[in-house]
Amino acid sequence: MSVAPRGRNTPRSLKIHFVHAHPLGTTSARPAPEIHLFRHRLRVADLDYLGHVGNVRLLDYFQEAQIAMLDPRREHVFRTKGPAYLIAKHNVSYLRRLTFRDNPVEVATVVGRIGTCDVVVNSRLRDERAVYARCRTIWVACTLPEGSIRRLDDEENERLTRFSGTIDEAS
Repeated sequence: MSVAPRGRNTPRSLKIHFVHAHPLGTTSARPAPEIHLFRHRLRVADLDYLGHVGNVRLLDYFQEAQIAMLDPRREHVFRTKGPAYLIAKHNVSYLRRLTFRDNPVEVATVVGRIGTCDVVVNSRLRDERAVYARCRTIWVACTLPEGSIRRLDDEENERLTRFSGTIDEAS
């Protein structure tokens, strides 16, 4: 796939610029009252043969952070029976190469939208110098083993509303 260089005024470059300018696609314009922060220490095993953290590992970091926010006591995510959450969609924008370092990276996570049975979660992976990737995930509340969709209960809505809003795009 060929991509026109940034700065040129072609229809293709404008479309790509739009995707990178708004990678989270949040529906709320106000900053989140609370941002869930999850620190992850890099491991040598996370590196690929080019010496940077691979895309699959970055997605793992996002999932771990989102699970910690959605279900801090691990009551619904790892169940095989009863109320649970399933991932319906991931949209990841990889912005920079992440190489090994001693300092942990941080995944900041907020809730972009709370529906009756789904949650849109927006995350940003960064360190003190740069943002490396952004992720938008749609989680669906369901009941297992049937896999039927369920409504979010009042306790879930209350917990998720604390994190509802946007992440500052400049940082």
